[in-house]
Amino acid sequence: MSRQDQSGTAPPGQPRIVFLHIVKTAGTSLVGHFRKSLPRGQVFSHGDFMQFPQDRPLPREVFDRYRFLSGHFGYTHIAPYLDESYSFTFLRDPVARVLSFYTFCLHEDMQRKFAVARAAVQLGLEGFLESDLPEVAEMLDNQQTWQLARMYWQADRNVLRTLRDEDLLGLASEHIHRFSRVGFTETFDEDFAAILGDLGMPSPAVVPRHFETANPVVAGMLPQSVLERLRERMSLDQALYERTRAARTAPG
Repeated sequence: MSRQDQSGTAPPGQPRIVFLHIVKTAGTSLVGHFRKSLPRGQVFSHGDFMQFPQDRPLPREVFDRYRFLSGHFGYTHIAPYLDESYSFTFLRDPVARVLSFYTFCLHEDMQRKFAVARAAVQLGLEGFLESDLPEVAEMLDNQQTWQLARMYWQADRNVLRTLRDEDLLGLASEHIHRFSRVGFTETFDEDFAAILGDLGMPSPAVVPRHFETANPVVAGMLPQSVLERLRERMSLDQALYERTRAARTAPG
């Protein structure tokens, strides 16, 4: 959890910026840029939201206090504030995102903090991708769709457990259209430049990447049966990703 600087107050007359940060979509690199660009104390990010009740939106005083708010929170946590802020999120090809997440889990810091990271080491790559452990399933089973529909934690999945898959996908698609802009990790530089342009902020020549690995795991390294199982458990994420990309390139 990042520490909040309690000295900052968002300046009046400037739009709040809300970033729904899906794990392993290059969001930490993006947050790092805002931390360097905005005055000290105006950034609320990563796990800061965890100190507040998890079954309701962020408190109004938090939204009013900060210029830039981001986190691995769900749609429910920020829904009341989207119409009065500049909001965005990034999606990523589901298979590539999960394989990147597996590699991220191998970092020592992740091992100390999170059960899912320890499971990655104990199970190995193929075992991890096929695991039904709750801490693994939350991060693999259509996480992007669940985060945009409500939140991806098990408690939130239970609330919407009666929804059919097509209705859950429809809910996530409906919510994503409320965001001011949606970017894609695969076109990160272009999309982030567009976001900064919307905000009237200068775009850097290069955004330093955090947590890049020299030897990433890619889909071609997996046995076909494992890859098919992985795609099956992320079928809604794949549909959401393709539907959102298609909507951006559609004429008009």
